[in-house]
Parts: sequence; C-alpha cells; structure tokens
Amino acid sequence: MSAVNTKEVNMFQIGEFSKIARVTTRMLRHYDKLGLLTPDKIDEQTGYRYYSAQQLPRLNRIIALKDLGLTLDQIGRLLEESISADEIRGMLMMKKAEIEQTLADEVERLRSVESRLVQVEQEGVLPDVEVILKSVPKKRLLAVREICHNGLPDALALFKEITMALPAHVDQNILGQFVALSHSETFLSKDIDVEIGVFIEDQDYEGEVNLPGGETMVLRELPAVELMATMIAVGAPDKRHIGYGNLGLWAEANGYAIVGNEREIIIEPPLPGREEEGVVEIQLPVKKIEEESIRLLP
Repeated sequence: MSAVNTKEVNMFQIGEFSKIARVTTRMLRHYDKLGLLTPDKIDEQTGYRYYSAQQLPRLNRIIALKDLGLTLDQIGRLLEESISADEIRGMLMMKKAEIEQTLADEVERLRSVESRLVQVEQEGVLPDVEVILKSVPKKRLLAVREICHNGLPDALALFKEITMALPAHVDQNILGQFVALSHSETFLSKDIDVEIGVFIEDQDYEGEVNLPGGETMVLRELPAVELMATMIAVGAPDKRHIGYGNLGLWAEANGYAIVGNEREIIIEPPLPGREEEGVVEIQLPVKKIEEESIRLLP
C-alpha cells in the first residue's frame, strides 16, 4: 500500500480509499467538488488526494442519506446541521420498513398475476372440480367482526391473534372448525367487513374472549342455510379467487344463482412460510333458477 505519513496518521490515496470505503473514485471526486467530502490532504507538488479512515463515518452518512432519497444539496445542509447517528438510524429504520412493505406488496402482486394466468389458460374449459350441494345447519359461533383496512394481511393477522388467544380461554375439546364470514355485498381488496371465529360444539357454553388487540369475540348463532354450493380450495389465500371463479362457472353451467355471502371453513390454516398448504372449504348460498326465468347481471 502506498501511503504517506502526515501528522502520524496514515493517509490513503483516492484509489485506496475507494476500496476500503466501497465507493467509486468518480463519486469521491464528485463529493469533493460539492464540498460534501473533501480530501484530508492534497499534495501540493503532485496534486494527489489523500483521505483518512477517520472520514469513513461522514462518508457513511452521505451514502445512508442518499439511499433515503435525499438530494446531495439536502445532504449537505443536514451535514452542516451535524445530524446525529441516532437521527440517521431512525430515518433508515423507517426506510427499511417502507422497502419491506413494498417487497411484500410486490410478492402479493406476483402471486396474483400467476394465479390470474392460470385462469386465462383455462378459459373456455369448464373446470374439473367437485362441487357438493348440501344444507348447512345452524351453528354456535364464537367470533369477532372487524373492518380489515389493509384487506387480506389484516384478516390473516386477526386469525393468528384468535388462534393464539383461544387456548387460554376456551376448552379445546369444545372447539370446532375455524371459519371466516364475509359481510360485504361485493368483493373488496381493502376495508373488508369480515367475521372470523370458531364453531362451538358445546351447547351449554357461554362466554366472551377478549383478544390482546382489544377486540372481543362474542357468541352468536349462525343461521342455517338451506342450500350451499361447496368446494375444497387448496393454496395460499391470495389465490382463492381461482376457487370462487370455478364455483361461478359451475353455478352458471348448472342453473344456480348466488343468494348470500360466502363462508370459508378453514381445514388447514395458511401458516407463515407454508401458505400454499392452506386448505379451505368455500361455501356459497345458492338456489336453483327456474327454467323460464331470465337472470340479468348488473
């Protein structure tokens, strides 16, 4: 390593400093030109720029603020105000959370595109799915109804909160299947009105469950449904529209109209990292359309 000894401090030429700082010499010269990071010493005879390792913290601040999307002029003003490491750390943590949310949104979009592609490839072909028509008796339901502002992620978080809280409050022997009920008249991706809970098999049970998030699970009777079109759907929750689409195709082909909101009986929950292993029974209330009737779609 070529270095000069100045005031007993080892100095690095610009090329050497770029290696330890992992910043190009072009950017170092640019920062110098703007006054953001000037060389610690410039040799008057050779014009060589020399940097000190003590300048790395300032350079790291410049890079961190640049990654936050600030302009170099803004960075210069912040450095003049001696912004602290804690302040930069807080800004970086906020940016980290923003990036993580963006990545999660993009993954969700990718899954949606993939599942919609499956539907496109199946166009014109009646899906080979097993749809079972059955009557569903009234049931006792311990549940909480919430508006999930962020849609599916909020609903999944609520389901997780419920499954973790129940064992401490309700005897496992009286718990039936978990269920999610839609209370929206149309499909919504945000601000969905959903009720999530569990069937109670004990007719004598009375009680409520207060969840850590402040919600309260209350007991009620879920009415019987004379006729349900049901099918098993396997896969992540964000691919559930494939199942609903198949049910719609079946209903149209067989002369049935949808007359109520859907239910999802959870057979295998979509555990984190194993969402594709989730299994639900989709239930849609239906009725047979009379031969002579004409059904107009809105």
